[in-house]
Amino acid sequence: MKTTYRYNRRKHILTASAAIIAAALTVCSCSDWFETKVAMDSTTQNGTLAGLLTPEVKITKLYAPKQLFATQGIYSGKIVVNWQASDNATSYRLERAVVKSAGADGTWAIPEESEFNSIADYVYSTVYTDTVLSNPSSGNAEYEYRYYYRVCAENISKGYDSSEYTDPSLSDTGGCGWLLAAPSSVEAWKGKSTSEIKITWNPISNAAGYKIYRGEKSNGTGSELLDTVRGNQTSYTNTVITSEQGTEFYYKITAYTREGTESAVSSIAMGYSLKEGAPAAPSNVKVDNGLGTSRTQLTVAWDAVAAAEGTEVKYSVYRTSSADSTYTPVKTNLAETTYIDKSGLKTGLIYYYYIQAAATKDGETLKSSFSESGKDSSAPAIGFLLSPPDTVDIADGSSENEVIVRWTPAVGYDKTGVSFAYNIYCADAEEGPYSIIEGGSSITGTADSEGYLTLPVTKKNYYKVSTVNTAGVDPESILSAAAAPVPAAPKNVTASKTQKTGTESEWIPNDSGVYPVLITWEKPDADTPAGYYIYRSTKNDSGFRKLTEDPVTATSYIDANITAKAGTFYYYKVVSLNSLKQGNKSNNPAEDAEHKCRGYGALTRDQWFREYNKSIASSQKKLTLMHKPNDLDKIGSETVNGDISGTLSYKAAVVGLGAEITMPYKDYADFYIGNDSLLGIYFCLNGNTDTESNMSGNGKMKGTVKCTGMYPGSAVYNNLEIKGGAAGGGYYIVATEDLNGNTVLTEDKVNWLVGEE
Repeated sequence: MKTTYRYNRRKHILTASAAIIAAALTVCSCSDWFETKVAMDSTTQNGTLAGLLTPEVKITKLYAPKQLFATQGIYSGKIVVNWQASDNATSYRLERAVVKSAGADGTWAIPEESEFNSIADYVYSTVYTDTVLSNPSSGNAEYEYRYYYRVCAENISKGYDSSEYTDPSLSDTGGCGWLLAAPSSVEAWKGKSTSEIKITWNPISNAAGYKIYRGEKSNGTGSELLDTVRGNQTSYTNTVITSEQGTEFYYKITAYTREGTESAVSSIAMGYSLKEGAPAAPSNVKVDNGLGTSRTQLTVAWDAVAAAEGTEVKYSVYRTSSADSTYTPVKTNLAETTYIDKSGLKTGLIYYYYIQAAATKDGETLKSSFSESGKDSSAPAIGFLLSPPDTVDIADGSSENEVIVRWTPAVGYDKTGVSFAYNIYCADAEEGPYSIIEGGSSITGTADSEGYLTLPVTKKNYYKVSTVNTAGVDPESILSAAAAPVPAAPKNVTASKTQKTGTESEWIPNDSGVYPVLITWEKPDADTPAGYYIYRSTKNDSGFRKLTEDPVTATSYIDANITAKAGTFYYYKVVSLNSLKQGNKSNNPAEDAEHKCRGYGALTRDQWFREYNKSIASSQKKLTLMHKPNDLDKIGSETVNGDISGTLSYKAAVVGLGAEITMPYKDYADFYIGNDSLLGIYFCLNGNTDTESNMSGNGKMKGTVKCTGMYPGSAVYNNLEIKGGAAGGGYYIVATEDLNGNTVLTEDKVNWLVGEE
C-alpha cells in the first residue's frame, strides 16, 4: 500500500481503525503495517510516515524591513527609496509624510502616523522612485520640504498579516529624504564694475560643484556653459571685455553632485558691467507709506540723477520679494522720480525696490548701476501690503461653548513703527456672510509657545481674521482664509466580529477566506462632522493605516481588507473632520475596555475548517495509543488534557467483525488568539469525532463538534468515508455563527481534503 504527501494526523486515526481490525482477526498481521505507505491521494508525491508526522514549520508573521533609506539631495525631481528585503514578503506598501518646515530650533519633527499616506500599495521590489516634481524648476517650494517614508512587508497570497511599519524615528529606518535644490538667491553685479560681473548664490549642501551658464536673452534660452567651480565656492567672477561693457547678460546656475546628477537651473540673474560715461546710480530710494498702510499699492520714490549736458535721463523700477529673488521690471522709461506700483502685488510678501537710471545721447543709451536699496543694503527700500494672517486655526477652549482662535502675526509686524491689531469674524457657513465677533485696536492677541497669537471666543462654525492698521490709508486688510473648529471624536465606534456585514455584493471574502468588517459609529453630541477618516492597525496603540483618502460622509464603513488573516484582531480609529478636511480627534482603541472597536471578519467554511482543524491536529498529537507501532497495542483507552482547558478521550475496541474508535472532546482548547491569553481562546471544542470500520477497512466517521471561541461554529463528520483503511472521500458539513449565536453561514459541504494542504 502507498501513502501520499497529504497524509496527516486525522487520516492516521482513520487508518488506525483498519489496523485494529486486522490485529483482531489475524494474529500474524503485519507488525510493520503502519510504517508502510498507505494510499491516500495519487495526485501528489509520496512520503514516508516518519517524515510526514513531523509538522512543517510555517511562517505566520512578517517582519518590517530592518533598513530603509531615502536619497538626500541627489535628484532634483525625485527621491529614491530603498529598503532591506523581508523574509517571505512578496510585496511592500510604501507611505509618505511631508514636513514643510523645521522647528524654531532648526530640527525636523518626526511626522505622526496620521500624516502618512500611501503612495504605492504594491511594490514588488525593494526600491521605489518617488517622483515629487515632474518638471523641476528654480521656484519649487518642495526643495524646502522633508519627505519621510515608511514601509511594511506583505504576502497576500499566503494570507499573512502585513508587518509593522518601519520606524521613522530610528536611524536605520528613518527614511527621510529631500530633493536636490536649484541654487537660490542668484545675484549678478549690475554696473558695479567696468571690467567684471560677479555672480553669487546660496550654497547647496550636497553639491560637489556648480555650473555657470550665460546668455543674452532674458528668458534664458541660448545660454552656454561659461565655467564650473567646486562645491565650496558660491561665487564666480566673469571678466568682461570692452566690447561687452553695458551688455545685459543673463546668468543661470546648476549644482552637480558626486553621484553625477545635476539640479534644475536657478532663476535667471541679469548682470552687466558699467560702460564709461554711464550716469550715477539713483540714491535715497524709499517706499512712502509702504509699511502695511494700503491693501493694493506701494509708492516708490528716489532722488533725481543729474543729467550730463545733452542727455536725457529715464528710470526703470525693479523689485524682488521675500519669496523670489528674481528682479522683476515693473516700469521702464520713466521720467518721474516716483512710481505707484500696483502690478501683481500679493499679500503676505515683503518687496524690495531697485532703481536704475539710463542716459540717452545721440541714440546711445548708457545705464547706471542699480541703486543700493535692496534686501542686503543698510537702508533697504521695502514695502508690504496690509495683509491678513497667513495661517489661522482653531483650538479647543475651556468649555464646549468656547474655542481659541490662533493666527500668525501679519507680515511686517516686526518692522519699526508698525502697530497691528486684528478683527475676528465668524459665520455659520464657509462662504459667509461673516460678521465681526471681536475687533478694534485693542485686539492684539496673546502669543503662545509656537509664536501664534491667540484669543478665546464663542464657538461658531467658521472664522476669518483681518489685520487692522488704524494709521493706514486702508485701515483693514482683506479677510484671511476660513478656519473651523475640528469636531469632537465620534461616539460608540464599533467593529463587527465574525458577523455578516453589508449587502451580498459587499460581503465577499478575500483570498485568505476572510470576509469584510463593518465599522459603525455615531456622530459626536455637540458637533456634526462633515466627514470621517478611517484607520486600521493590528495593534491598539500604534501602526494605524489610513483606509480612506477621501472622507467618508456616512457613519459606517465596510473594510474589505485584502490582507486580513484568520485569527487576527484589527483595531479601528475614526477621526471626525470639518468641511475643510481638518480633524485630529478620534476614539482611542487603547482605552476601549469593552473592545468595541476591535473587530475581525467571518471566515468562509473552508477557512473555518482549516483553523478548527489546527486544534484537532494538535490534540491528536498528544495521544499515544493510536501512534503505537504494533497494531494490538492500539486497542485501549486514554485521556489527554488541552493546553488551556478540557479533555480529549480515546477508546479503540473490537466490535463484531470491525473496530470502533470513539474520541469525545469536552471543553478542549489548545490555543489562545494570537498566542495571547488576554485575547481569549481561539477554538474550544465539544463533541465527538468517532470512527466505525469493517474487516475490509471500509467505514465512515460520525459525530459533531461544536466550537466556541473566536469563530463559533460546528463541524459534522457523518459524511466522511473510509476506504481500505484510509479517508477516501466524502465531506464535512460546516456551519458558522457570530458571537451572539446568529447564523453567519448555514450548513454546507466542505470537501474532505480541506485542511490537508
